[in-house]
Amino acid sequence: MRRKVTGIAIGVVAACAIVVDMFMLFFKPSMDASLSSEQSSTSSSDDTNRSSSPSASFTASSDESASSDASSSSTDTATDSASQFADGSYTGELIHTNRGDVQVQITVASGSISAVTAITYPNETAQSRSISAQVIPTYEQEAVDAQSSDIKLISGATETYTGFTGSLQDAINQATQAASS
Repeated sequence: MRRKVTGIAIGVVAACAIVVDMFMLFFKPSMDASLSSEQSSTSSSDDTNRSSSPSASFTASSDESASSDASSSSTDTATDSASQFADGSYTGELIHTNRGDVQVQITVASGSISAVTAITYPNETAQSRSISAQVIPTYEQEAVDAQSSDIKLISGATETYTGFTGSLQDAINQATQAASS
């Protein structure tokens, strides 16, 4: 009886994760579009271009997002884009995720982030390699554009996103700390 209840509970959790993933896939783009149009008077054209990125429609099987913590958000790890960074290369901490390790390195030139490179990312399975190949370049470019770890989650790549933004924020913190010392 206990196994049956456990199996049902796992099924319910997986179903909820699928529903959340589907919501993010179908409703989030339209919500983003309406927010974007409301904010168009105050936001730059670069922000608008970033929010309509074609790779934002990438989806993968929901088991990656099902294993993640739905409450994680990059807004609590974002830095102020006006902050000054010390020039140099900074490697963020290695973040362990359910899909594999992620580590990011940033290059700072003239006080701003000029390059972001994922030096370690999930590649243990064919699915992980496929997801990483599609989302890592987008995450790297968005981080350079945002000059922070406040980048958009791509549906189906939650674990990679969590590791990427965590390591990125650590590297940004190092660059900020070096600039203030």
